[in-house]
Amino acid sequence: MTNEFALNPHEPTPLYAQLYRMLRVRILDGEYAEGEAIPSETVLRDVHGITRSTVRNAVALLAKEGLVQQIRGKGTIVTYTPINHSIWNFGGFTDFSRARGQRPVTSLLSRSIEDGPQGKILKLVRARGVATEETQTFLNLDTSWLDLRRFQGLDKFDFEQQSLYQVMREHYGVVPTRSELTLSIAPHSDLTRQVFGPSPEVPGFICASGDVYDSTDQLVERTSVIYSPTLEMKVGTSWNGVQPRAPQHPASD
Repeated sequence: MTNEFALNPHEPTPLYAQLYRMLRVRILDGEYAEGEAIPSETVLRDVHGITRSTVRNAVALLAKEGLVQQIRGKGTIVTYTPINHSIWNFGGFTDFSRARGQRPVTSLLSRSIEDGPQGKILKLVRARGVATEETQTFLNLDTSWLDLRRFQGLDKFDFEQQSLYQVMREHYGVVPTRSELTLSIAPHSDLTRQVFGPSPEVPGFICASGDVYDSTDQLVERTSVIYSPTLEMKVGTSWNGVQPRAPQHPASD
């Protein structure tokens, strides 16, 4: 094991966080592939001149993020598989994931009713991701603002178990069809650390925010979607000779 990523005890960042960052980069770059073991606790301790507890703390962060799994008799095994999504796709996250043979998972972080300029607004903050039998990986941090004048009773649904867009279709007859979104960089926050884990090597997160409309051009949802740094997205545009088509993203659903 080479040591081009030398740990620096004089940095303000703790050694375990430095080691976590180094191992994380190597996993995401494919140096440690899925199914392979990362260097053992003893090797990491000896190469970097650190304690076992420092190694264990770093590995615990990787495991929390779903990048590795400790298996008795095999060591610490990489469980990360690059996940490709297209920012061009427009549809609910639940439908999008299932269409790709993945099991979607949602964690409802907060639900509140706020005063809007013309009435009550339901605000949902959710972590969205995919799960396997062993791990779950959160890919999006979604915030949705929904007008309760149009969607009366929407706050009564369980959006950890039900798809927002499916509820709109089946209970309100509303089908989101168009979005106007702006891409920006979202800074680190307590929420991004909670959902994606520490990402000290990432200066910020891609964020798509804006409005979603139905076929009659009525506002359906105001949304802000922050994407995991492990998520690889493709951006596409098309030109029909009259006007460009706006890029779209895997909708918050």
